[in-house]
Amino acid sequence: MKKGFTLVEMLVVVLIIGILASIAMPAYHRSVEMSRASEAMQMVRSIAKANEIHKMQTGKYTANINNLTVKIGGEDVMYADMKRKQSKYFQYGTRATSSSDTTGVIAIANRLQVDTYYSLRMFEGKQGIYCRQYSARPFNICEDLSSGVKEDIYYLVQ
Repeated sequence: MKKGFTLVEMLVVVLIIGILASIAMPAYHRSVEMSRASEAMQMVRSIAKANEIHKMQTGKYTANINNLTVKIGGEDVMYADMKRKQSKYFQYGTRATSSSDTTGVIAIANRLQVDTYYSLRMFEGKQGIYCRQYSARPFNICEDLSSGVKEDIYYLVQ
């Protein structure tokens, strides 16, 4: 009698591994994105605090992220005529554009590609971080981060 596995047995094993991987991969990607978003939320809080300090010193918020006391790693980039810092996964800034949904933003983190996935924002005079989802992609990160409010901008519990 020959020892070894038949072709059918090997195909069944490969099929089972494929099914398990297709179930596990979305959960893995979600948890990785949640950790990236958590890191960006901490950075947004730091930028907002530094921008508040800048306002106390100068009387106004700055649109140039390089004017803040907090140092953010990454390369300098321009977005909507404002200096920002860009890391591997996010672009950080102190002011957003003047569109109606970004008025009063003092700190922002846009998931790259900018304006295609989601952004995390802190507003002047408001507590908490707001998340705006631009596309559902494989899952809605803002919904996962928030308490499940079904709005365009989600409030994240601190």
